[in-house]
Amino acid sequence: MHWPKEVRLAVNVSPLQIADIAFPAVVGAALAAAGLSPSRLELEVTETRVMPDDPVTQAVLRAIGESGVGIVLDDFDIGYSTLGYLLNFPISKIKIDRTFIDKIPQDEHRHEAAITIVRSLIGLCKDLRIICLAEGVETEEQLATLMQANCTEIQGYLFGRPQPLAETLASLRNIPDLLRRMKVSSGNSMGAAQQPQSQAIPFLQIAETANDIILVTTPDLDPPGPLITYVNPAFTRLTGYTVAEAIGRSPRILQGPGTNRATLDNILASLRSGRPAHQKILNFGKSGAPYWLDMHIVPLRDAQGTITHFAAIERDVTLDKRRLDELEYLADRDTLTGIPNRRAFLRAMKSVCDAADARGHPASKLKGPCLAFIDIDHFKRINDERGHAVGDAVLCGMADCLAENVRRVDILGRLGGEEFAVCMPAVALQDAKALAQRLRCAVAGAAFDTPGGPVNITVSLGVACYSPGDTVATLLERADAAMYVAKRNGRNCVRVEASKSDDRVLTV
Repeated sequence: MHWPKEVRLAVNVSPLQIADIAFPAVVGAALAAAGLSPSRLELEVTETRVMPDDPVTQAVLRAIGESGVGIVLDDFDIGYSTLGYLLNFPISKIKIDRTFIDKIPQDEHRHEAAITIVRSLIGLCKDLRIICLAEGVETEEQLATLMQANCTEIQGYLFGRPQPLAETLASLRNIPDLLRRMKVSSGNSMGAAQQPQSQAIPFLQIAETANDIILVTTPDLDPPGPLITYVNPAFTRLTGYTVAEAIGRSPRILQGPGTNRATLDNILASLRSGRPAHQKILNFGKSGAPYWLDMHIVPLRDAQGTITHFAAIERDVTLDKRRLDELEYLADRDTLTGIPNRRAFLRAMKSVCDAADARGHPASKLKGPCLAFIDIDHFKRINDERGHAVGDAVLCGMADCLAENVRRVDILGRLGGEEFAVCMPAVALQDAKALAQRLRCAVAGAAFDTPGGPVNITVSLGVACYSPGDTVATLLERADAAMYVAKRNGRNCVRVEASKSDDRVLTV
């Protein structure tokens, strides 16, 4: 509280703490006792590879984030699991793992891969509006590379080491000599730019040799306008249209059925108001091949301020979009079986339940969705007696068997360990029971190939039906409870539990 107001305090917390539903109250009490503003506190989550992705953790982090406290992922890498955290948790900052920073020496060509990864992570944070901090910075070469990549926050021994409290406070009140030298250096580099030009800059030559697409149109926005008046060679290479084919036509020739209408409306609204527009958009070449563009459109004005043209500078980001789509796909997949993981399944289940609420539930005809909770019988015995390689093979075989026997509209997922689930949209409870019996018989009749030879297993299933007022969590709890009834009644069977909103009872 006695330090300068712009200084923030970072505190490490573990996944065990954020899995405790009472933790937001602990944080709030600490802030209140100190009188510290929540905006000056950051919680750095350590050991993110084991951070649970479940409703409790999501609720805890959401409550902390909404209070104004920053949530930071420490030692961030490019693994699918940590990328998944960016999709599901309210992260305000990431700290790039120092293993990447260590590989940035004075000779950049020796470690181009590390530099590329760091720049990509910085760009990803910019697009997601997340602060990016590089840790472990120890050389001026590393600092220069990070500053060129527009990294916004940096820490490391280059700036200082752990020290007594009094020395820390003194350091906070003084600008480090390193930053002062860099500011002077930056100021000197501006001198040349402020010198009068001895000749006109060849802007046309710059446009013709640029790798980014440059396109200029007339200012009329209503059809048939705007009309293209200039395209550079990068445009013809990407789209397949020649200059003669493009001039005089509208950029609408590049749009197709997959081009987002809302994105086009946002662009048009900005241009009509005379403001620049920046969007990512799907376009199509002359051959019909799709490609993604990061598009900047700016109005060009004459001396009186009248818009005379619109100029678009566009970068092909198709590969970046494809990589991001692949990362999002991997973040939603169980790494062992390849089917949707718990996070993806619960998200899909919520969408199905929301759709059911939107349709309404006539009291005379309750029609799902229904949920089947599936647990492999005596799976621990398989792991203990035959080894984890055999157990993993059984889990993969189980996933394949279920995928082959669910309906096309059903949603299959692995919740964790030997637990699986199937969401059955728009199905009555008794029909869901029949579908669950079909899955039970399919598993019982299969022999799964494993490194230790064929293995036969059985499963216990609990089925519950969604009713008004249910949440995904309560529906999952009821199906889980029905599954445990099946366990207690001899396993290898299906038990159905009706919701509390009607007069049905637990049935076999």
